[in-house]
Amino acid sequence: MQSNGIIFILSAPSGTGKSTVCKLLKQKLPDLKFSISHTTREPRDGEAEGTAYHFISQKEFEEKIKRGEFLEWAKVFEKHYGTAFESVNRHLNNGKDVLIELDVQGAQSLRDINYKAVFIFMMPPSLEELKTRLNKRGTESTSKIQDRLETSKKEMQQSPLYDYILTNSDTEETTNNLISIITAEHSRKEWYKPSSPDLKNLMNHKVNS
Repeated sequence: MQSNGIIFILSAPSGTGKSTVCKLLKQKLPDLKFSISHTTREPRDGEAEGTAYHFISQKEFEEKIKRGEFLEWAKVFEKHYGTAFESVNRHLNNGKDVLIELDVQGAQSLRDINYKAVFIFMMPPSLEELKTRLNKRGTESTSKIQDRLETSKKEMQQSPLYDYILTNSDTEETTNNLISIITAEHSRKEWYKPSSPDLKNLMNHKVNS
């Protein structure tokens, strides 16, 4: 059985562990392609250009919007993030699956246009655990962390717009659950692509009796 490339949208509140899960997912599914978003925020420690994000200026971002280069874009915590058509279509045209990490606002914009993709939301085990993880980062003030928690609550309330909801209590388990979803989606009838001419004819009801 051969399938076309599928787009997977993955969202999670800040501090849920999405980046860690995606890092392990890359190791376990090397053929899965990750869309690299553009952002106007500054790089964090260890983030390299073209690996974590494409870091660009506000002016460059606005020019890309005007040229219609983004599949979706959103403003999050006063910074802009966008997914370029080119970074997604290039892989799909080669028959590869693509995973796009999006905030809820971006995912909602794709739902609004009936974008064909599989939407997955990652939950923390609890609000208390989420707060603990954010505090462990040691990169933000107490007020900033509280702001993130309030935003996270609103994002989690939007989880019903997704096809799947996972709870990230354990990185290994969550990654394996993601792989199970990706594998199962390729068995859906809408993604099925016959692997031989005779099967293709059969599915198109063109086989002679």
